[in-house]
Amino acid sequence: MTHYLRLDAVFVCTDKADSDEAFDDFTDRVFDELLKLQAIDTGIVEPDVTANLAERKMSILLGIEASTSRDAIRLFLANVRCALHAAECGTEGWPRYEPADDPLPPVRHVDFAGA
Repeated sequence: MTHYLRLDAVFVCTDKADSDEAFDDFTDRVFDELLKLQAIDTGIVEPDVTANLAERKMSILLGIEASTSRDAIRLFLANVRCALHAAECGTEGWPRYEPADDPLPPVRHVDFAGA
């Protein structure tokens, strides 16, 4: 089953060279990394990235092939974090995910057509 999930994130740049163009380049790098992950993992479906450059916001949408919602969320978060790291973005403070103890992380199911 394909689960479509979206993560909405706000970024804080500490680089003095920050600009709308630099953030646009960063979002392109994240998208490229998601495409690379999709190329090696058939469980990743139709990645997409949208961004608000002025507000430094990014939405990452992925379809994840998984048997359960919990598995889909786990795989979604791992792949998103991998793409961010590959695009040279630190993820300090990333929420820990302990399936046995923690509630589900803050992601939500979306209709792919409306995302």
